[in-house]
Amino acid sequence: MNGGGGDKKSCYVFGIVIKYGYMMRYTTKTADTCWPDCLACMLSIPPARVPNFVKLYKHDYMNYSRKWLEENFKKGLVYIPAAAFMETSRLRTNGPIGPAGFSIAYLAMAVPTASHVVIAFNGGLVWDNGDSREAEYGHIAGYYVLYDLNAPKAKWAKKLVINKKKIRKKK
Repeated sequence: MNGGGGDKKSCYVFGIVIKYGYMMRYTTKTADTCWPDCLACMLSIPPARVPNFVKLYKHDYMNYSRKWLEENFKKGLVYIPAAAFMETSRLRTNGPIGPAGFSIAYLAMAVPTASHVVIAFNGGLVWDNGDSREAEYGHIAGYYVLYDLNAPKAKWAKKLVINKKKIRKKK
């Protein structure tokens, strides 16, 4: 599933398959598994299939995550800072805003040495793999979006075509 939505899916919650909108949600109730649990949701696979990259590779977990996604699912992973979705530098008046569809939101925590990821939809947080911890959340720092590495290539036009009727001359 890419960041742009998807088909209706089922989800595992405590081993039970249930229908939930357009995303498979997996709750493992295991501490420090937010990254693999979110990847499992985005890929619609059981969490047991996703290595715990953070635990295994520490600070190099992102490189291993990207390599694993490419080799096993032909997917890429891009990080987009939340500031890229701001209206302007003035006070934001719009609601949650972020990538279209599902993404993994990276949360800055109140404690600077901690971080957490959750599932977001159109920039709004929709699912957390653990117990509610809103008091610890700081702000959304950015979003991780999965994309298809086998997407069709763009083709260059052989000839530039301009519709002259739509071009207006300034007087």
